[in-house]
Amino acid sequence: MPAKTIAWLLRWHMRIGMVVSVAIIGWGLSGMAHPILANFNPRPAAMSLPLEDFPTARLRSPVELVEGLELGVVSALRLVNWQRPVYRLESVAGVQWRDAITGEEIANGERDYAIMLARHYLGDSDSAVISVSRQHHFDGEYVFINRLLPVWKVVFQRDDGARVYVDTESGRLAAIVNDNKALATAFFRNVHSWVFIRNEALRHGLMLCFLAGGALVGIAGIVQYSLLRRRGRAGREGRSTPMKNWHRRLGIVVSLSVVTFTVSGSWHLLQKHNGAQVVGVEPWAFPLASMQIDWLQTGASVTQAELVSVGGQPYFRVWADRTLRYVHAGTGVELEVGEERHALELAAAYAGEPADAFAAEVVGVRTVNEFGGEYGFVNKRLPVIAVDRSDPAATSYYVEPRSGALAAVVRNSDRAEGWSFAWLHKWHFLDGLGKTTRDTVAAVFALGIALTFALGVALYGRRISRRRGQVQRR
Repeated sequence: MPAKTIAWLLRWHMRIGMVVSVAIIGWGLSGMAHPILANFNPRPAAMSLPLEDFPTARLRSPVELVEGLELGVVSALRLVNWQRPVYRLESVAGVQWRDAITGEEIANGERDYAIMLARHYLGDSDSAVISVSRQHHFDGEYVFINRLLPVWKVVFQRDDGARVYVDTESGRLAAIVNDNKALATAFFRNVHSWVFIRNEALRHGLMLCFLAGGALVGIAGIVQYSLLRRRGRAGREGRSTPMKNWHRRLGIVVSLSVVTFTVSGSWHLLQKHNGAQVVGVEPWAFPLASMQIDWLQTGASVTQAELVSVGGQPYFRVWADRTLRYVHAGTGVELEVGEERHALELAAAYAGEPADAFAAEVVGVRTVNEFGGEYGFVNKRLPVIAVDRSDPAATSYYVEPRSGALAAVVRNSDRAEGWSFAWLHKWHFLDGLGKTTRDTVAAVFALGIALTFALGVALYGRRISRRRGQVQRR
């Protein structure tokens, strides 16, 4: 290989490196800091809310609540044990809580339930509550990765400024944020994800350009080192400065990870613009007066029940005597294989296809009770039903029957990108060593990348300064 080619590679290696250096250094430092700062995030005292069985003998049916109740139709209804059996009813008029035995309204039920959930998940029964507010959108603190909306934000008077986001419709924890986590999130989102650029298309376009530049710098460095080594020039320490030697040594170690980080990051960004096409599902609402269910017929005891829509009819998805059943809210008749039928109907609706045509390509319906594989923790919702299809993309729809929500759509392209991001960007191939070891190794390489580019910038600056000095002496 001619010396001119090596010189050409070196020249462009330096030039491109200078252009992308700030971005790569920022990504390296934020990537290094992310797993470290995550260790200081608040930990929930519990991951779920234990539910107790309660007898059905004295439970009123929803129709018995109609008298004196202004709600004509409800868009959500849940029966759960909160100190006593209660109904949570939601309509265009808002949310009401009612005693399921006496029918009396529970004043401030929504607010008090949100506070109870927040205290339970935070593990704090003593700190004063500063504020309780409804949140209908994601923001810089409660970010999209938390998925659930709307939620209640409960702020406590504590030294760490803890605020807890809870979903009262399902009794779930959405997020716990304190001052440290808010600061770490802001740092990561601005330095790693560039949210300071409001226009998403512009932001992602610029990021892709810098990621491509970083990959080229890494590849050029690898090729240049290989060519120099063949010519017997790689070890000429005597003609190099300590800064050059450290830049070269670090570059040799981290060059491959530069390529894997930037390539997997680029693919991850591109995949965000290649999402599966889904159709919004029309919200349902049913007259409360039509719900004449006799709870005693469902079983001796109930754990919880949610109103759902199957085939345009109101059904209670109810855990009765520790068994999941779908019972018609009006007649009390049980729907056979109700969970599967409900999941298939939801998946077809989100796919925007007629139920029969959709079902013709279904090859499997499975319950997912834990995160793992293609359905990771980022999707938040459990349990869900996965509906697998035999279409060319091998699409799987993950739906949550209790809420009717679409939790995820996974195709072959998503699986490939997910594997790339998990293995090449987050280094899950080291999972066998434990999370702490994996994060430590990845953080060390991220720091190494930042230092390599920082040394490259210093070397290039010294080179430019030396050339200017030579010009001035002439």
